[in-house]
Amino acid sequence: MTDQEIIEAFHVMWDNFPEPVTITQKTREMIAVNKKAAELGLTAGVKCSSIGKPEDHRGCLCNKAIDTKQAIAVKYLGPSSETLYGYWIPIPERPEWIIHFGVGRMPIYEELKR
Repeated sequence: MTDQEIIEAFHVMWDNFPEPVTITQKTREMIAVNKKAAELGLTAGVKCSSIGKPEDHRGCLCNKAIDTKQAIAVKYLGPSSETLYGYWIPIPERPEWIIHFGVGRMPIYEELKR
């Protein structure tokens, strides 16, 4: 697959996901962002590590996912003590790229509990 085909497939699969999702490369530059990420101000070409506070990125497992070629998931407590999940999933056709997202921050989950 070409880079453009991967990006197009990413948008087909992830644009309607209710959480922000990115394709991020090992250098931390975001290659593509889904609609929710764009709504929150994320843009391709920006380093994800430049967003927020440096300590927000302390637990980043991008390199581990890329180096091991394995998906990685973590469970952690968010700022309001809610349980959140983070994912780093390698893209086999582009060894330096991962799909990165978290689950649990967006209010949609409260609606689903009803």
